[in-house]
Amino acid sequence: MTVEVPRAEIDRYAALRACPLLREFTEVGIRVLAEAVEQRYVGRETYAFRAGEASTALSVIAKGTLQLVPREGGAPLAEVGAGDTVGSFSLLIGGEHLLSALAIKDVELLELSKETFARLEKSHPRTALKLTLALAQDLAERLREAKGPLREFLVWQISKRQAEGR
Repeated sequence: MTVEVPRAEIDRYAALRACPLLREFTEVGIRVLAEAVEQRYVGRETYAFRAGEASTALSVIAKGTLQLVPREGGAPLAEVGAGDTVGSFSLLIGGEHLLSALAIKDVELLELSKETFARLEKSHPRTALKLTLALAQDLAERLREAKGPLREFLVWQISKRQAEGR
């Protein structure tokens, strides 16, 4: 017989305050988000999500470490830990996860679902707008830092869209 030990509630405010994505947020903005997020536990050697699954929430890692693994498997591409975010596309454009996220240690996530974000846009529009701008800036910084074939592919995609008038 296994006995599940109750997990401690994460200090949502402190975990969100430590997230670099939210560095420009005021205390009020962080408190609004802290009330909106849901805590989710992912046990060691369990997937938080798999590539190809619908991306439905922005997740802030409050505790633990996730390994990001390509859709086809193989060597991990990166590890992300406390303060990092995954799933930011879900709030901006939806779609599916491009990578799988495997917990290499027990992980506590603070998740802001797309549905909760839509409610936040109505109830706290400034906070929702600030989060949207932070996500867009984060994405732009990641694209700027991309190297090699990924960067070439992204430049090609942007050029193609401009030529098509999108």
